[in-house]
Amino acid sequence: MSVQISHHPLEIIPKGEAEMIERVTKIQLEMMKNEDPQKRGQHPKQQALLRGIFEISDSVPESMRVGIFAEPKKFDALLRLSTGTKPKDSDPNSHGFSIKLLDVPGSSTNTQDFIFLDQPTFFIRDMAEYVTFFNSVQEDKGASYFKNHPREFGLVMTFNVVITSHLERQYWSTVPSAMGKNNAARFTLIPDPGNVSELPPVTTPDGLREVLEDYFVKNRKSAKFLFAAQGYIDEKTTPIEDATSTWSSPFENIATLTIPAQDFTAPEQFEFCENLSYNPWHCTSDHQPLGGIQRCRKLVYEEGARLRHELNNAQNSEPTKADYDQLGSFL
Repeated sequence: MSVQISHHPLEIIPKGEAEMIERVTKIQLEMMKNEDPQKRGQHPKQQALLRGIFEISDSVPESMRVGIFAEPKKFDALLRLSTGTKPKDSDPNSHGFSIKLLDVPGSSTNTQDFIFLDQPTFFIRDMAEYVTFFNSVQEDKGASYFKNHPREFGLVMTFNVVITSHLERQYWSTVPSAMGKNNAARFTLIPDPGNVSELPPVTTPDGLREVLEDYFVKNRKSAKFLFAAQGYIDEKTTPIEDATSTWSSPFENIATLTIPAQDFTAPEQFEFCENLSYNPWHCTSDHQPLGGIQRCRKLVYEEGARLRHELNNAQNSEPTKADYDQLGSFL
């Protein structure tokens, strides 16, 4: 079990990282097997699979005009909205928003994935800390790690909240990706004011899915997000290898995500989403994931998806425009 990566010039690779990544992957797979290996190891609860249109802006800054952002263009997108390990939406949890662009030139998978969380940074700094954390998770469900790392415990407590709707949250990539050979960026999704209601946080176990059904199916509303990029400056100001750091560079709006009104409630659509794999390494070389946490994700996500698809007797393949169209028309 190993992974081969062509390292980016901005990365700093610590000694022994390959062994650390294998250690974390092994523990992650053991955790999946001990719980429900047919579900994802991270963010297992699917709230919705939605179809969207991802439109590149015509005013992308020159330094970011690379890869999929090189020129104005529209991509079809498959969006997975999810929550963390707690099964009840009324309990504090983390929330995910994953984007899969289809028919992407230059990508070995023909797709470009972006993984977002509703937290601005990751709670683990680097691979050495990640190994310490996962060893603790295996031994005592993380209690000893958080006892000795109050800052990280504080981050986790801050990030786990009860929300009103996925459509009202801001999301962050938390870790960087390349913007060509000499640049990098972190990304964020900013909700349009029209997405925001005056409703309180949900109080039922499946309240977040119910809110989405009311929004898109019952009320036939569309939603929008701005997609913005925060550019790399230097290793001191915008460190690549410290996933807990806060970058101070400004965000530039470089794309818009539109989610039309649609019915996403068919059981077949739910099953289709369960068999999808979202992985930041589904990408063009211009947007290669950067940093130790991202390098670890490659093996963890690939091995986790392989295990899950084997147990579900499902094909592990990337979706196409035909799959997108078969999900139906917009309302």
